[in-house]
Amino acid sequence: MSKLENKATKDHSNWTTRNILAINVTYLRHEKGWSQEELAERTGRSVSLISDIENANIGATVDAIDDISQALAWSTSDLIKDHGFVVRKKRVDSKQ
Repeated sequence: MSKLENKATKDHSNWTTRNILAINVTYLRHEKGWSQEELAERTGRSVSLISDIENANIGATVDAIDDISQALAWSTSDLIKDHGFVVRKKRVDSKQ
């Protein structure tokens, strides 16, 4: 069982792919201790795009999902799969 699979999980069976992507990106970014700014830099995307994806405000393009999955070292298919992750909203500040 991987480190991430040991975390508390929650049933998201009624969630859309947009919601699942949002929670997965946020969870994995927090696991790495990255700010949204750092993830944006690593993907070549804007901070506002990362924020919109994490808040499920927009449907991400396949290209954006590919860039994010590469930065997080996860497959694209796993990034949009429900792993039951739980995110407690807490800010990860950019590293000084």
